[in-house]
Amino acid sequence: MIVVAAASHSGLGEAVHRKVAGLVRPFANDLKLCLVSPSNIDSINRRLADPIFRLDSYGNIRNVQLAVPYAMGAAAVAGIDDDEVIEDPDYLSKVGQFIGEDFKGETVGGMAGIYLDRAGDYRIADAEALADTPNLFLKKNYFMNEALKKVMETKCPERLLRSNVAFGGNMSMARGTIARVCHDPFIPRGEDYDYVVNAAMLGIEFFFRQDMPIVHLPPDSTGSQAADKLSKLVADIRRFIYMQEKVRYHSAHFPAERLDLSRFYPYPGPYLEDSADLQAHAADALDSKYPEFGKTRAPEAFVAETVATARRKAVEFFEYRARWQRTLAGWEGAGPLQETVEALRVRT
Repeated sequence: MIVVAAASHSGLGEAVHRKVAGLVRPFANDLKLCLVSPSNIDSINRRLADPIFRLDSYGNIRNVQLAVPYAMGAAAVAGIDDDEVIEDPDYLSKVGQFIGEDFKGETVGGMAGIYLDRAGDYRIADAEALADTPNLFLKKNYFMNEALKKVMETKCPERLLRSNVAFGGNMSMARGTIARVCHDPFIPRGEDYDYVVNAAMLGIEFFFRQDMPIVHLPPDSTGSQAADKLSKLVADIRRFIYMQEKVRYHSAHFPAERLDLSRFYPYPGPYLEDSADLQAHAADALDSKYPEFGKTRAPEAFVAETVATARRKAVEFFEYRARWQRTLAGWEGAGPLQETVEALRVRT
């Protein structure tokens, strides 16, 4: 088991390492535990010709979560977060049942399960009331709910169906997928759905398992129910404008890689289409929902800056993807790297 601990401030790396090591050490006799943190991540980077690993963003943290088990020879990686409860004793058996295998003529490159809240519900509260909202950003929870209902209510004897619905803390990737697909280090949030898009760019299919729930207990200020938050809207604007630009760049520069956007409906497909005027929707959302935003900065100026950043980062992402693939390609049988990872083991 790999425990990845990141710090919210650069000066807290050592303190975070000591705290988390103390929390997991009582379990070290029963489990093989490796702890990766800001205080020891450089021990891995020093072994690499291209030191690509960091712990300073959602995507970078998820990439370490994938890469370290991969270096240890894992056939698949299941990502679990620290604000979750697994009540199903067969959870890991379910992860291993299909991942990386053939299912109805397609390889299960990745698999996800549902998030349940404290009450056992998977739906976002009050999202149905947004059905007629014309603004794409203000309608997001409705799109998400429609996607969740689709995967949970579709009748499927095997309880497994192809889908782009994904939750980062209830998500598994096959070894072959990890070797080719990285999380985007530049995505401001929603790195889970974005990963599925990144995989689809390479023809890798994700599936959803209906009977693999996790109870998700996020802080009230950051969970999916915390809808009326300016910071979340700003992050969503940056996120979807960036994803749209990334899809545009992919289409123009990787014509051999086909990406069928119709498969991403009900969500996040509406944000990926080239015809979606996300800039206008973003400025309107800020004006109508948070007029105080415009007192310090014109929404149009913020959106224009976001577009410029997105176009630059889209280029950088595909460069990073190539670096990721080169790095992991050199890891098969890499004894010194495995020794480095072994040195991260927590012992009693």
